[in-house]
Amino acid sequence: MIQAVFEKAEDGELRSAEITGHAASGEYGFDVVCASVSTLAINFVNSIEKFAGFEPHLELNETEGGFLRVEIPQSIPPHQREMAQLFFESFFLGMANLAEDSSEFVQTKVITES
Repeated sequence: MIQAVFEKAEDGELRSAEITGHAASGEYGFDVVCASVSTLAINFVNSIEKFAGFEPHLELNETEGGFLRVEIPQSIPPHQREMAQLFFESFFLGMANLAEDSSEFVQTKVITES
């Protein structure tokens, strides 16, 4: 199962997302749920880099897959933060919809920082 944990600040701003696991909803190379999660995550990171103009902090397991952590740095200017939040909300919406439609393969959770 894929688990996506989103960290949100008290002010409602999404700060990070960590995705772990494998969907195992189909044969390797034909797993549409895994491909959907990968597409959402890659598009999220690429959108921040291209349109918000900065690189988020990334950790990933490039060998085995199954792990990605994306964090928005605290030190970016307000206009970049606003744009990053829009992309983050879009990513969260996509993941939440996928979890709703494929709950046996994907779970999402939001943790609010204190």
